[in-house]
Amino acid sequence: MVLDWTKLPSLTALKAFEAVAQSKSFSEAARSLNVTHAAIAQQVRALEEHIGLKLVDRSPRGVSLTLEGHELARALTVGFAAIAEGVEFLQEKGANRPVRVTTTALFAEAVIFPEIASFWSEHPQIEVSFMPSDAAVDLVAEGLDLAVRAGRGNWPGLRSRLLLDTAIRAYASPSLVDDPTTDWNIVPWLFPEDALWERAVLEHCGIDTSHIRTLDLGNPSLKVRAGEEGVGLVLEAECDVRAQVQRGTLKVAPIPIDYTNQFFIVTPPWKPRPATAAFIKWLEGLA
Repeated sequence: MVLDWTKLPSLTALKAFEAVAQSKSFSEAARSLNVTHAAIAQQVRALEEHIGLKLVDRSPRGVSLTLEGHELARALTVGFAAIAEGVEFLQEKGANRPVRVTTTALFAEAVIFPEIASFWSEHPQIEVSFMPSDAAVDLVAEGLDLAVRAGRGNWPGLRSRLLLDTAIRAYASPSLVDDPTTDWNIVPWLFPEDALWERAVLEHCGIDTSHIRTLDLGNPSLKVRAGEEGVGLVLEAECDVRAQVQRGTLKVAPIPIDYTNQFFIVTPPWKPRPATAAFIKWLEGLA
């Protein structure tokens, strides 16, 4: 059966009437729905006008239902109970679903994975699955719970909250940085020729990108490893290469980069599930 929603009364009116039917009181119905007595009375009158039947008898002794009112109340009780049961089932089902996270492979490896054991120590019952991607994945269409994205926090239709600020630097292998003969004008930058964000950062810092060399490795996750091997320059956030700098496999190159990037926790426009909220709280503790 296909419902013709244009012929159905408003859900607000049906809820108001069902509350009156359950409580036999306009005042009690108003309190249960956190609205005014007048609002309940208006919705019930609108419902009666829509159906063309009297549903409620009002008298100094109180409120009672007409025969038609009893029939509608019985149908609504069954219908709303079925809705409540369906919602509860989905909530229980969702509670056991893994938290699905997307972010870049580099951010996941550098920031999340070194500490992920502490999350599972605190929340052993919560599973987390990762979908690494350097592109902005459609959270709603893909059924994802959250993303960690670099940007300015303006993604239409999604919620975002700042996770951390991090400086952008140019990095290279010690073999290049420690060699006084290195000609930085010919060392290639490890990003594609058409990389817009990287070029915008360099231009912002006063570097003419029309004269730089670039090297596209085909996979962004390989650029840090290639940088460690002395292949070229890596333009990256400090948080993403902290481990390599601490190990001494990458060093800050003598190229003036003055730029700050922001990482945001991005979620669909609805309230996160409890498991997702727990993971978000843990992520914020890392910043």
